[in-house]
Amino acid sequence: MTRDTYRNVLLVGGAGDLGKHILFGLLEDSSFNVTVLSRLNSNSLFPSNVKVLKVDYSNKNSIIESLTGQDVVISAVGGEGLSENIDMILVECALQADVKWFIPSQFVSDISHPFYSSLPFTTPKIETMELLKKNESKMAYTFITTGTFLDWGLDNGFLGFDIPNRTVTLYDHGENFFSATTLSSVVKAVVAILHHPQLAQNKRIYIADATMTQNEILQLFEKYTNTKWTIKHMSTDDSFKQGAENYANGDRRKGIHQYLMSVIYNGKGASRFDDKLSNKALGLPSIQPEEIIKEVVQRCKTL
Repeated sequence: MTRDTYRNVLLVGGAGDLGKHILFGLLEDSSFNVTVLSRLNSNSLFPSNVKVLKVDYSNKNSIIESLTGQDVVISAVGGEGLSENIDMILVECALQADVKWFIPSQFVSDISHPFYSSLPFTTPKIETMELLKKNESKMAYTFITTGTFLDWGLDNGFLGFDIPNRTVTLYDHGENFFSATTLSSVVKAVVAILHHPQLAQNKRIYIADATMTQNEILQLFEKYTNTKWTIKHMSTDDSFKQGAENYANGDRRKGIHQYLMSVIYNGKGASRFDDKLSNKALGLPSIQPEEIIKEVVQRCKTL
């Protein structure tokens, strides 16, 4: 298929932490006609040159109508949308609307890994993955595994580094390697994949800017903050147990975060995939981890 086959691209979740970056990446490429699908009651604002279609996700006919004529659907829906199984609804509707290619919201660690896929909040992603595989002869798919968003997760403390207070929680002594990607590289990967369908369709694509340990990151933070940090310790087994308890007791946000710290830092393989990367094949520029940390520290100083 030629690139022109995939000109019409519809993005779902275009106002989220990742989606807003994907949106601007698509808009910068004149190859694509970009449409955003948004909730009927959403107050999200989008650039004036973007076509926005608002739908009620309980009305499948409305979704099918919105997806008709689209070549590619990219989902960047986050927590709320995933818990409501929006991706599954979108896939079902995309099949009826004759969409050619679907990229679901799997911009995380390797959801196909047994440890990660066993966690209770991954069920919607697994169901979506299975439905796409079952229908690959009707509609192509691409699963994009990125690991955690490195810059985002360091900026906001998600990954255990509290920059303003120069404190870090090291999981399993900070010794296990994990793969991670910056938001800008995720965007570049999405655009590159759309231009190279032969490399990506009906496959899982792995990308990462860095594979490193918490200890390596800590060394760089201490270098660029010129400060010795306070270290706390947590085992990934304890994080997993606490996650299970909080999730079962209804504190889903806290429980999922504790589960994810175990996924990212336990060294069991769901978050390390540097031997599977498609960065070179997609023409993604390399980024030095030291530059990423340096920029994170600089952003923190300007806040």
